[in-house]
Parts: sequence; structure tokens; C-alpha cells
Amino acid sequence: MEFMTGQERPPEPEPVALRSIASVEMLRALADPTRLAILSALMERHDDLPVMSVKELAARLGEPQTKLYRHVRQLEAAGLVRVASTRLVSGIVEQRYQASQRDLMFDGGFMREHADESEAAMRAVLDSFRDGFFTAFRDRRLAPGAVADAEEYRKPSLFMTQVRVTPRRAAEMREKLQELQKWLGSEDDEDPDGILVDVLVGYYATPEPDRT
Repeated sequence: MEFMTGQERPPEPEPVALRSIASVEMLRALADPTRLAILSALMERHDDLPVMSVKELAARLGEPQTKLYRHVRQLEAAGLVRVASTRLVSGIVEQRYQASQRDLMFDGGFMREHADESEAAMRAVLDSFRDGFFTAFRDRRLAPGAVADAEEYRKPSLFMTQVRVTPRRAAEMREKLQELQKWLGSEDDEDPDGILVDVLVGYYATPEPDRT
């Protein structure tokens, strides 16, 4: 929060559909589970992106309000969130935040140039998914036999495999995963009253040993 002054703040740019992560500041901002949770709350799919104050974010995430201020400021400094509106609360101007984009995309070339920062950001993303998965896994309401057949989609699922295939088959596999990513990123099936689903899609080809 900040005190109102006589000088008006210039309007922030509107959110973009897709933002490429191509700055070290963005990578560092993403390398923290609390900041990822804030960004996830502000990027939740709706017709319009959510607009929330730090107080509202604290209530949503179950975190102390004082803990979130510096995290929100770092996300704002990195350009990942913006001040979307302000309102007067008890004589103080309360800032309300919105994500600066609907979707984020990692820039592969840039990530390789900044491997340490990229690994820290990706580690935070993987840790966040892991924690969410095991929370669902431990939930007795989602245990085998507790979920109706018609609601199988509620049960957590994890699949991992390692197979040796031809280069053609590997290319087909990667292409199908990319198609799945595009399908998941489509807004055609967005339902504001639907359930929130977290999906992690990964692929890599194990480097062959150097035989030279």
C-alpha cells in the first residue's frame, strides 16, 4: 500500500496473451514457490484475468499478508504482474494487481544462456507441481473407492516411462506432446464454474555417452 499523492500514476499496459520469459529478472522472480503461487492465482483462467489486492491474495493462499508484499513487488518489477486498479481504504490507496499475461512460454535459447537461473525457476515449478500432486494423493476423498466412476477425472494420475525408440518414433512422440500442450492451452473449453486441473507435460531424450 502507498499513500495517495497529488500526482496520478500512468495507466499500466493491458495484459498480453502470451509472454516469452526472456529476462534474468523474470527467471529469478519465478524461482520461488510463493511467487509462483501468487502468479498462478492471478493467471487463473477466466474471461478476464483476476484482479486482487495483497490482502485478497493472502486470504486466497492462506499466507500472512505481510509476507506477500515483497514477492508481489518482485513480480511487478519483473513485469509479470501489473497494478490494474487502486481504491481508497481507510485513507490509504490500496493497489490491486493483475497478471501481465495470460500464458508464459520459456525461451529455449535464452534459458541455455542463463542455465543457473533457468534451472532454479524450473526447479520451483517442478517442486510446486510435486507438492500439489502429493496433497491430492493424500486426500482421502480422492482415494481408490472414494471417487464415483463418473468422476474418475478427479483422481490424481502420474505416468513415467523410459523407452528406446527410433528417431522417427521419438519425433512423433514429441509432436503429439506438443499437440497436447496446444490443446490444453486452448481457451475453447474454459469453464469458470469448472474444476481446476494441474497438468505437467515433459519430454527429453537422454544424451548418448561420448564414445570419442
